[in-house]
Order: sequence, then structure tokens, then C-alpha cells
Amino acid sequence: MPRCTIALSANAGVSITLGGLRVLADALHTKKTGGFSTVSPERWEAMRTLPSFQNPDFIFFTHCHPDHYSKALTQEAKRLWPAAGLILPEQEFEEQHLLAGREAAFSHKGVSFRFLRLPHERGVYAEVPHYGLLLSHEGFQVLLTGDCEVASPALKEALRGNPPDLALLDFPWITLSRGRAFLRDVLRLKHLLVCHLPFPQDDIYGYRGAAEKYLKRVECPDVRLLGEPFQVESYY
Repeated sequence: MPRCTIALSANAGVSITLGGLRVLADALHTKKTGGFSTVSPERWEAMRTLPSFQNPDFIFFTHCHPDHYSKALTQEAKRLWPAAGLILPEQEFEEQHLLAGREAAFSHKGVSFRFLRLPHERGVYAEVPHYGLLLSHEGFQVLLTGDCEVASPALKEALRGNPPDLALLDFPWITLSRGRAFLRDVLRLKHLLVCHLPFPQDDIYGYRGAAEKYLKRVECPDVRLLGEPFQVESYY
């Protein structure tokens, strides 16, 4: 039985299963953005029945940009899975947990949640409410950073010298030298899963090739790319 399983919806959207608990994170979006992929109606129809996405305990969004979040699709998901709690950094629903402040934390089903206020990549989005998530169960920690600024000092401070076992990071973390240095000197991961990659048919800017090129330069025992339709990765 794996300690943790990650399944891809599209872009940086994933289902995380840890300790019997399931979180859909940035998994529900529908707006097509140039050079990236989205959850098409056909893809959503498949997600409704795929085991990796069934009955989430929580539906979480790092931020509300349209390549990470769709209100309409989230409403559909809530109708399908009414017991799922909603966690967002902006007030979008009457019944939701609103993230605010530098940190928020709680536990559910033996899994600890830490939400970390992190700066979005690129200065134009500096004021966008944006949160990473650190999940922990029986000593295994999973970090999801959303579109966090690469090599962010705020992330280093938030981790307090306690690096996670597994991190899901956008592909610029490995294509940029400052990202690779941060991985080597700060995160010191056992497992790295590189995401926010387009599917092959949408890769008009060559992001997939760039990620594959720099993969071998990353100092981490286990580095994987997450970019295939409904790809599932397990960690033991």
C-alpha cells in the first residue's frame, strides 16, 4: 500500500491521497490558456468516475487564477461530492474555509494541514492571495507550492529547516538555476514531482522538452515529471 498517491487532472491540478485522506488541489479549471492544458468536458466526465478522484475530503485551491480554478466546475464537484470541504484564499462560496494571514493549520483523519502564504511568481501577481500546502501523516510530508515564486525566501522561512519528503513544483523550479540551487541547498528532497506541464498536443512553447532537458541536473534521488493524461504516481 503506498504512503502517498498523486493523480494528475491537468496543469498543476492533482488529487493527493495520503493516510486514507484525499485532497483535490487546483484540480478543477476549464479556461484554455495558451501553451497549457485544462480540464475539458470529456476529461471532467472521466474524472467523475476515476478512483483516484472519488470522494475527496477537501477541495483546495492555492489561488483563484483561471488555469488553477473554475467556480462553475467546483460547484459541479460539490454537487457530486457534497461532503467535501472547500478551502480557498478568496471568498467564493458561502460555505468554505477562507485562508487568511501568514499561516493556517488543522488536522483531519490523522493528517496535518499547514497552509503557507507564499508569493506568486512574477511581480505583477505579488498581491494575489496565494497559499502553499504542507500535508503530514506519520512522518511523511508532502509540499504543494502552487505558482510560488521560484526559490522564494518566504518558503524557506516557512519550512523552518524541516524539508518535506515529497514536493510538487512547477517546472521552472528545475529549468532555472536558482530553483535547482534551492532544491539542493534548502529542500533536500527525497522525491520531486515536476508539474504544470502541458499535455503533448498543447505544448506550443516546448515546456516539456525543457523540463526533460534539465531533469538530469536536479540533485534529488527521485525526480519525476507529471504531464501525462491521468498519470498516477505512488510513493512507498
